[in-house]
Amino acid sequence: MTSHEIGTREQWLKARLELLQAEKELTRRSDELARRRQELPWVRVDKEYRFETDEGSASLADLFRGRSQLVTRSPRSSNTRGAPNTTTGARRRGRLPRYPRGRHPKALPRARP
Repeated sequence: MTSHEIGTREQWLKARLELLQAEKELTRRSDELARRRQELPWVRVDKEYRFETDEGSASLADLFRGRSQLVTRSPRSSNTRGAPNTTTGARRRGRLPRYPRGRHPKALPRARP
């Protein structure tokens, strides 16, 4: 069992306020990192990638189906035809999560340039 120091309420409050300051600094640093990550330049996709889907072969643009974002999941097993941990498997079981308008979920097991 872990032993903890026993102190007064004032000691606890002082230590808690110091911890709160450290947590606030960590949050500010995390927010700054997120801002910098979002400012990274985009890279044009020049290759014509093809993906194997339930509906057949599709381009990257086809996967978006006119939406602004594509939510992807990578399967964790080699069974890509409806494995329980893929979007296809979730859809077949009626457990596909609802995504906000403009997003389209897709499992992407393999791509070929």
